[in-house]
Amino acid sequence: MGKYFTVEVIPTIAASTQVQYTADDVLFDWTSFQVPKGANKLISATIVMRGTDGGDQDGTKADIDLIFAKSIDGTAPATLGTVNATVAAAPVVSNHIIGFTHLDAAGEYGAQGFDYFTVGTTGSGAAQSNIPTLVLEGDPNSGINVGYDTLYLGGIAGNTGLDFGTAALLDDDVDISGNNGTLSTLDGTACNVAFTVGDIIHATGDIIVGEIASLDANNITFRFDGGTTKDPTGSYTVPADITAWRIQNGAGAAGDLSDDDELFNIHPIKIILSFEK
Repeated sequence: MGKYFTVEVIPTIAASTQVQYTADDVLFDWTSFQVPKGANKLISATIVMRGTDGGDQDGTKADIDLIFAKSIDGTAPATLGTVNATVAAAPVVSNHIIGFTHLDAAGEYGAQGFDYFTVGTTGSGAAQSNIPTLVLEGDPNSGINVGYDTLYLGGIAGNTGLDFGTAALLDDDVDISGNNGTLSTLDGTACNVAFTVGDIIHATGDIIVGEIASLDANNITFRFDGGTTKDPTGSYTVPADITAWRIQNGAGAAGDLSDDDELFNIHPIKIILSFEK
């Protein structure tokens, strides 16, 4: 009897790269994930994508290529290229690639009915649909836990139109010297339409704002744990004299925000991979 399991892959996409992809752009660079050691058969891939400016993705339809890779002798694949630019991967990357599947605009998204996000799944059988029957196997001993191997997933936009801008804008300048962990009276898209609790928010210029603890239409309160930020691109220690969350940039230094700066969720895409072992 077959054994089935799923893996969630959540790429990090910087705010500065989220607006208006064109055809053949890197949608997201390699994101690692763990699978049980040995060969595993991919039987489907589901993508859940946040919308654009308080709606769903443009027309709810987008071709997306999903590329799978492995490490070689402990070396991870080199970059696919700059996100939201052409796939400029060096030839050496081809040695790491172990599989490919595709979400097609004509059929993979069904009828859709969501106002604020979009869901697509491989294998509809319609038009250019690609029904995945991939056997994926990682480099031996590449996993971070015993009994597991590491694989990598990258994404490529198949056509123009994908855009993760939110149009959720600050209503005033924010000076971190007085910030208490809450952004209030935001303009544009309602906060609870663009975001949800647990989202990690960056602002224009890739300034880290924080992880959302609570929100309503016009206000966001961020978590503060007294020590380490929730930023996934590299943790840093909050200075000892800060007793409430303050807006920080990636180096740990203070970063101010300006009126009409846009806020972005740096995890606008979730991919659910279904496997048979």
